[in-house]
Amino acid sequence: MVNKKNISKEDAMFAVSNGEFSSDVIASANDVVIVMTQDWCPQWKSMNRWIYGLRADKEIDVYELVYNKTDYKDEFMRFKENSLGNSLIPYFRYYKDGKLAADFNYVDQEKFKQILEL
Repeated sequence: MVNKKNISKEDAMFAVSNGEFSSDVIASANDVVIVMTQDWCPQWKSMNRWIYGLRADKEIDVYELVYNKTDYKDEFMRFKENSLGNSLIPYFRYYKDGKLAADFNYVDQEKFKQILEL
């Protein structure tokens, strides 16, 4: 089961201040995916069509942050690009048991399933 969740401003600012998302987010399930993107991104629009409908034998929390729609977009984008080292969108971070297992940008459905071992 894929659970859609949103990154709150508190969660985003915690990451900016601490260099990583809180354990409340990254350990909310055994498998957690955080996607950071902008609403106009065609690759995210494509992935968004299938990501929440994936069949999974395990629980996966997918946290979404569409940061260009926030009042802290510039600060968060600097963090994402400089601290996390990724200037592309969409940007995904996959956590397994609360630890970063992979980070990646756009992938097709099969590659996404392979990364998450679905």
